[in-house]
Amino acid sequence: MGTVLVDMKFCDKKHKIKVTAKEDGNLNVHIATNCDHVKDYYKNLGDTLSIGDVTDRNGSRVFDPEVCFPCTITCLVPSGVVSAAWLELGMLSKSRAEQIGSNCIVFTGVGDD
Repeated sequence: MGTVLVDMKFCDKKHKIKVTAKEDGNLNVHIATNCDHVKDYYKNLGDTLSIGDVTDRNGSRVFDPEVCFPCTITCLVPSGVVSAAWLELGMLSKSRAEQIGSNCIVFTGVGDD
């Protein structure tokens, strides 16, 4: 199982995303969240993805504007879904993920002119 935690500190919301490969080649997705917008995104997304949904932006339901519309454009949950899927599929190294712990966006130069 590929599992990631998306910690959106700006809006004080946390999202635990689990992706599991199914025998039919598709992926099962589960998102536990305290954000109503992400709950709506998850309803739109559904709990089953194809490999193409997480490997090809063109046609991906993960990034489809019709699916993503409840979330702000800065929301990291869609990227978290892909990261969890890539962990599950072995496209990201689980040992390297454990070693680094996280990827992050750092706000720098805020207030600089």
